[in-house]
Amino acid sequence: MNQSHAHHPSADLVNLMRLEEGARSCTTREQARALIREADQVKRSLWGKTEGTIAAHD
Repeated sequence: MNQSHAHHPSADLVNLMRLEEGARSCTTREQARALIREADQVKRSLWGKTEGTIAAHD
């Protein structure tokens, strides 16, 4: 796989932080809601990728 197209969980975390910070600085409720929805999708994606990894380390 080409590294420029590789997708890492750390990139999702950075994107999540960017979205959450953006939602805090929105000037309208509509803008904030849109960013919050997008952040929620990223969270679901991250949790899906990490599901079961904690149990594997017990």
